[in-house]
Amino acid sequence: MALKDEEIMERLMEEDSSFRQMKLQHLEYEKQLEDYLKKPYLTPAEQDEVHRIKKMKLALKDKMYREIVAYRKREENA
Repeated sequence: MALKDEEIMERLMEEDSSFRQMKLQHLEYEKQLEDYLKKPYLTPAEQDEVHRIKKMKLALKDKMYREIVAYRKREENA
């Protein structure tokens, strides 16, 4: 039976310190974005920072997804 992404993510969080670090960094980016979005007004510099954080967060999400896909392939071939 194929594992769901959430199940694989939980396993990777337990087994892979690199994946765990990526996930924690992704959560930190999410918190930073939430803090910025609570403000009634963002300066141009803050808007640039929000854009930068969103790009880094997306890059991490993509990298984590690739790790999930690789894990799934390893499990299927085992």
